[in-house]
Amino acid sequence: MRWSGAVPCGRRAHPLPHPPTVARHRRDITRGADSGQATAELAVGLPSVFVAFFLAAWMLATVGAQARCADAARVGARLAARGEAQATVSAAVTRAAPRGATLRLHRDADLLDVEVSAPVGAAGLGRLVPALVVTAHAVTPVEPVACTAPDCAPPGPP
Repeated sequence: MRWSGAVPCGRRAHPLPHPPTVARHRRDITRGADSGQATAELAVGLPSVFVAFFLAAWMLATVGAQARCADAARVGARLAARGEAQATVSAAVTRAAPRGATLRLHRDADLLDVEVSAPVGAAGLGRLVPALVVTAHAVTPVEPVACTAPDCAPPGPP
């Protein structure tokens, strides 16, 4: 049934063909053309926040792995320069380096170069994001080794 425009109780007729709607609550007044806008903004913004959080976590993991590789390279260079066995150097580097790290030792006449490399993957994404490889070098002079065995006594009178 259409509103006829008749005025009950002596009120003036409204110029529109339909009766005016009366907001019963304050929230009905504030709700209008913006309804659903917050949901749309959240739908766009939330994935962006997740991507930014993931990239920040990946960056921190990469920086942490780089620092651990640098520490492991320094430990390996220090031990190798003192003349420690290859197994001892490798074990110390393995303990200090990130998981999956590789060790490369190169000895010249008076310098020792230690390189430690480790892959850094994206946690939880596996094949979707390529793994980065961080590398650290440590170069140190080779220290003279003091002989403590009885058969390597210096020549000369006893």
